[in-house]
Parts: sequence; C-alpha cells; structure tokens
Amino acid sequence: MRYDNFIPHPRLVEIRSRGRLPHWQVDDAIYSITFRLRDSLPRDVAHSLILERAHMLRGITSTTERARLDHAFAIRLDRELDRGYGSCILREHGEVVANALRHFDGVRYELHAWCVMPNHVHVMLHLAQGRELPRVVHSWKSYTAHVIGRGVIWQREYFDRVIRSPSDYNATRAYIRGNPAKAGLRDWQWVR
Repeated sequence: MRYDNFIPHPRLVEIRSRGRLPHWQVDDAIYSITFRLRDSLPRDVAHSLILERAHMLRGITSTTERARLDHAFAIRLDRELDRGYGSCILREHGEVVANALRHFDGVRYELHAWCVMPNHVHVMLHLAQGRELPRVVHSWKSYTAHVIGRGVIWQREYFDRVIRSPSDYNATRAYIRGNPAKAGLRDWQWVR
C-alpha cells in the first residue's frame, strides 16, 4: 500500500496519556514518532521545555490547534536533541536500533522514513490493522535496551503525532531524512 498520494484523514481520534504527553490513536493513520535516550536532555532543559509546552497549550480547545502546537513543540524539542546532550550511545549502537525498526517492517507496520540519531530516533510509519503504537514502540525500546546491555537507556515517554495531509507527510519525511545533515552529522548511515 502506498501513501505518497493518499493520506487517510482521521475520523475518530482517541487521545490517551501515559504520563506528560498525549498519544493519539487513529485507525489507518500514519504516525510520526520520536523517542529518546534517558540522558538526551539535561534536567533544566527538559523542565524548561515542559513549562514552555504547558504555556503553549493554555486556552487551546480545538484538535486542529492542538495538533499544530504539538508539531511546533516537536520541532523545538528536536532542536534541543540535535545539540547532542548525553551519552549519545546510538553513535556506536545505531545498527541495533535500525535493525529493530526494520525487523517487523511489512508485518506489524510499514516504515515510510526513519532516522537513528546519536541520542534519539525518528520514525514515520503506518500501523498494520490491529496493531497498537504503544506496543510497537515498547518492543523497539525493550529489545534494543536488552541488546545494547546498559540497563534502562530510553526515556519512558515518546512523542507521536498523526500525519494529517500530503503536505504534512512530505514535510515530515523530508525532515526525518534530513535530520542528520541538519545536525551536522556527515555520512550518517542510520537514515532511510
């Protein structure tokens, strides 16, 4: 199934939360997901981002405006992540994460773009019928943490958003694929 020319528009959105971030569940949707290492942001930077996001969301009542602000927040978060805080162990273990992402491509989901950065990961995918995003993300984190063998390496939460239009699809795909160059990484191999 190709989504270059057709992006399903969500009819029913279920918003759920496992912590500080909302997670949207939409049938037959394409998602953009970012998850990161536990040490990818210093506490003061993370705290500042949390306060900034809370301030941005005050008075927002429409789902469209919420989605717009979530997207703006994701861009802001990515700028901080691209600064290269923390251990950046994915520089040496990028292949482990890339293999985990590709392992169930075409079975549990269809990958549209992905990038393993030194301290975070971007993925754009379409879930297979009956699959749940939290389970898919959990499987990536659990497997890669086990193989890398350094204990708990991932931040509990992840950021996800539903791709809402062909222009959103194209912009997100270009952003993910261009993230290494934008962050100054030369000849970075963990991107598709």
